[in-house]
Amino acid sequence: MTGKERLLTAIKGGIPDHVPAAPDLYEMIPIRVSGKKPWDIIAYNDPPVWKARIDACRKFGVDAYIPLWIPAADEPVSAVVKRTDEQIIVRRFTELEGKRRWERDVMVLTDGHASSIVRASQMGISDELEDFEIIRPDYQAADRRYFEDARGYLGDDGVIAPMVSLPVLSHSEEEMLAYFDDSQKIKQEKHEIGTAVLERVKEILSWKPDTLLIGNSGMMLFNPPPIFRELGLYLLQEITRLCKQAGVATNLHCCGTERELVKIAAEESELNCIEPLEPPPMGDCDLAQIKQTFGSRIALKGNLHTTEIMLMGSVEQVADACKKAIDAAVAGGGFILSTGDQVPMGTPFENIEIMMKVAQTYGRY
Repeated sequence: MTGKERLLTAIKGGIPDHVPAAPDLYEMIPIRVSGKKPWDIIAYNDPPVWKARIDACRKFGVDAYIPLWIPAADEPVSAVVKRTDEQIIVRRFTELEGKRRWERDVMVLTDGHASSIVRASQMGISDELEDFEIIRPDYQAADRRYFEDARGYLGDDGVIAPMVSLPVLSHSEEEMLAYFDDSQKIKQEKHEIGTAVLERVKEILSWKPDTLLIGNSGMMLFNPPPIFRELGLYLLQEITRLCKQAGVATNLHCCGTERELVKIAAEESELNCIEPLEPPPMGDCDLAQIKQTFGSRIALKGNLHTTEIMLMGSVEQVADACKKAIDAAVAGGGFILSTGDQVPMGTPFENIEIMMKVAQTYGRY
């Protein structure tokens, strides 16, 4: 099987030639492999982030599951508002009737570190900015062209998974307090955003992707089941219904606590696959238990501990953890060996390479 065939078979709950190995190489490892500064890739598209991710997967020989936010043609303008040799800060703005409106948050890109989203006010950055540099990368594709460029470069080595998000409560303390002050107002606002998300899903489905990823990092930390049911469940149900109707497999990423979400998704939606099933203490997932309870209804992708195993473990410890995960979830197919979230920047490269070696041998059906 090709990487694409192997991943799609597993995502849809089937039995591939062997367990796919698809560690989460979202940002940190691709930047390290590229030898570039974080801002070269994330801010300036040099190279585009999809190319950096695919190149990293090819370096390690793993099955390339490539999550990808697809920029729209009408995205806000990005500008560098602060620069040093070791860091740049990027903020976006829109213009309406000649007035510049800056977004609340900035993206901080620091050499050797993951990107971070921070309030502009906490960084001492004013809304009355006049001294900034508009980012004009050479590569400026958007929408379908961006997706097709990535899909064409990847070929059959894996799958490109265009991403959308469920409009639920964020980590913003203001939004959290606003919800408890007036939940109906927030619900209405989120449902209006949900309407736009559905339109974006329909547009993406017209491109005929192989799969679609619903990306909501840490969602259940801020949206326990009663709130999730109120704000996000209806949209999860509708997105997965539309995708099933179109023959497009769906996956959901929610790092952190996730066990209750697995149950809801398996029993109340058409979702095909869920990740990353983080183990304690960052998450609450026991892979063997989840496989036994829900494995006949939903495919699973996970769940090697990102710090204890991937970052700080020996090759032998990573191999043992891979075997343990395979033992827990291999039965009947529908399992992708992955990590419990993004692989950390300093992870030894051999700890990534061993995942595919174990999958090809110990994980063969």
